[in-house]
This record gives sequence, C-alpha cells and structure tokens, in this order.
Amino acid sequence: MRKSQKNKDSKYLILELLKSQQHYISGEDLAQRLKITRQALWKHIAQLEKHGYEILAVPHRGYQLISIPDKLYPWEIQYKLNTQFIGKEIHHHEVVNSTQDILWELGLENFPEGTIVVSEKQRKGRGRLKRYWISGQGGIYSSLLLKPHFMSLTQVPQIALLVSLGCIYGIKKATNAKCVLKWPNDILLNGKKLGGILCEVNAEADRINFVIVGIGINVNTQKRYFPSGATSLVLETARKTQRAELLKKILEETENLYLLLEKKGFSPIRTQWEKLCSLWGSRIKVKVFTKEIEGQAIGIDEAGCLILKKDAGGVETISAGDVVKLE
Repeated sequence: MRKSQKNKDSKYLILELLKSQQHYISGEDLAQRLKITRQALWKHIAQLEKHGYEILAVPHRGYQLISIPDKLYPWEIQYKLNTQFIGKEIHHHEVVNSTQDILWELGLENFPEGTIVVSEKQRKGRGRLKRYWISGQGGIYSSLLLKPHFMSLTQVPQIALLVSLGCIYGIKKATNAKCVLKWPNDILLNGKKLGGILCEVNAEADRINFVIVGIGINVNTQKRYFPSGATSLVLETARKTQRAELLKKILEETENLYLLLEKKGFSPIRTQWEKLCSLWGSRIKVKVFTKEIEGQAIGIDEAGCLILKKDAGGVETISAGDVVKLE
C-alpha cells in the first residue's frame, strides 16, 4: 500500500500562502489561516529567514516573499508536486557520506515506497562499480526508494533506464536543455556527462524487497569540481536552475514512467529510451570485467541489456559494462 502525503508543517503552509500572493499578506491574516498566534508566526518567519528565504516585513502591511534559496528543501520540492506517491516523504541533509547509504537504512526500516533522501553535498558519493562521484555544491544528489514487487530480479536494470529517461524529460521541462542517454546509466549534454543513475537492490531469491535509485545531476556546479568530459547545466546553458523545481519535474516524469512500467511492462519504456540514446550506429568498445568487445551498438532488449553487433561477427547481449565510443 502506497502512503499518501503527510500533514503539511507550518513552514510549508506559510510559504504556500506567501507564494499565492503577489503583494503583502498581513500577519493577522496569516496567523488566522494557520490557527496560530502572531508570536508563533513570527518565530516561523524567523526560521524561514535562517533557511535563506528573503521575506520583507512592513508594519501595517504584512509580509511579502522576495526570494527563495536554491536549496533542496522538502517543502520546496513538495510545493505543487504532481505525484501520487513519489516524494511524499523527503529527508533533507546538508552533508552526508552518501544518500544511498541513508536511504538503504530507511528501506530496511520499511519506509514507504517513494521516500527520498536529498543532500546539498556528499563526502563519499559513488557511481557504478563504487567509483567516486564528485558531489560539490550546486548539484542534485538524491536517492529514491522503490518497491517494484511486480518485477523479477533479472528485470531490475530496467529501473535505471526508466529513471534516466525520467531525468531527461524532467530536465527538458525545467530548462529546455536537450540531453541524450548513454547506456547503461549516463545522461549527456553536448557530448559531456551531466549525470548518472545508480541502482542498488535488496532482494531474496524470488522477491525484490526494495530498490534504491541514486540520481546525481550537475546543475549549478562550477567547473573546478569536474574531471575531463563532465559538465553542468549552468556551464552549458549559462544560467542557473532552481534545483528543487528541476528535481520536482524529474520526480513527476519518473513516476509517470514507473506507473507505465507497472501497467504495460518495459516495451513502451524501451521504445522511448532508444529514441534518446546517442549510441546507435556507432562503433563502441564495451569493457566487461577483464574482456573488451568492439562492435556496433544496435539497441537494447526487453531486459534492458545492450545489443552489440560484434566486429568479430555475431551479436552479443551485454547486461553490464563500460562503454567507450570509438567513432
């Protein structure tokens, strides 16, 4: 059973009311609507200012919201979030070792499907094969808890493809930037790596207990944080993006695709994913453990595996590996 949204706290409600007004809203009106005292209202306003909100207070006129900080606050992500279950519970941190590790523990404690952990920075962010993921200020570092009991363990790679597609759609809606995909989990913009997806699974022999999906996207991150071949939205578009708004769009698009997967299977997701992949027709080299295979990428199969037409002849299906484009 998927959990519905919890009651909104006072900070969320105050911001909701302030955002609904283009002009001032009186303190008396705010306090009455929230059913709290003027003193309690003042304390909540002071807390919001400590969180980085600029709120103008004018005697006899009231309060007006002037600016919103670029932070991944739960109440900002949840403001007008159009989802059924994803993002209804969000845990925000300033700095963590890894959002994956925190959400894994929450998964073991049976937190509801759709729970999210976000952090402004990570000390030990990781990608596939436990590679270090640079997690400097200005990115989206988020982990999503899913419980796809309708899937088998062999189908889990479909989740990473689905979420990467949700990221592409969300980025397009929020910024109009046209990203492409690279199998198995990379998000590219102008030929450079913008982000990636990491799936970690808790399962038994015949049942998936939960999947932790890590989403890492370089949004307002500056060049000094990046290795060669990586980039951020601000570097490519020359404008900053409100990260909470971007993550909101990604969560909405991801849930739509996840519900589609549950209802109709992977086939429609596969069709959409293939249209946005940058590999087709290119010669590539795939490193699988200690072996390297060269050939032409021609598609993905119903399990989400890469289909490679080998230079040496024949076709090989690859479930995991590192891809390098040769031409």
